[in-house]
Amino acid sequence: MLDIANLRSHPVPGLSMEISTLAEHCMPFFLRTNTLLALTFLMASCGGGGGDGAPTPSSSVVCDSSTLWAAYPATSGSAIPDNNSTGLSVNWDNQNCALQTVSSATLEICLDHPRPADLTWTITPPASSIALALTPPANWNSTSSSCDSGQGKFQPIDLLSTVSSTVSTQGNWTLSVKDQALGDSGTLIQWRVVIRGNT
Repeated sequence: MLDIANLRSHPVPGLSMEISTLAEHCMPFFLRTNTLLALTFLMASCGGGGGDGAPTPSSSVVCDSSTLWAAYPATSGSAIPDNNSTGLSVNWDNQNCALQTVSSATLEICLDHPRPADLTWTITPPASSIALALTPPANWNSTSSSCDSGQGKFQPIDLLSTVSSTVSTQGNWTLSVKDQALGDSGTLIQWRVVIRGNT
């Protein structure tokens, strides 16, 4: 490397003049270039380079079909046909809550039935034609809590283990229940879907 200071102290005729002039003209350029490179790296590290540099944060949202809870009061509910292969189907048309990712999904049910083990449950999420089988608690009545309406037994059923965490939440959800055993009848008193995730 050339020692500019030494050349100035011990000049070589002709050569020292050219190198000194070159250094005086080029050094500011190199300093400016290095400064710009450092600033560019800093902006890139902080997310700069476009807009305000701040990523758009995702929002945590709860999609709760609470209107369904009120739509099936304990005084009436919906009868589950006994010994019937068609069963009962109810819907939640979710048009107001769309999530990009799902962190939890729960089906909450208030049921009045002497033999819940006779029942089979499925749920069909939006943008799907496949009814997904649900696994309710084995001892529904003995392990449940009382419904807030005072009638029936409350049980939550985890849906995230059944539906994908990237399931389309916006659209029509269909819950179906069938009682194909003769002799006992019951009522779906209340139900709702509660989904948590990010928009």
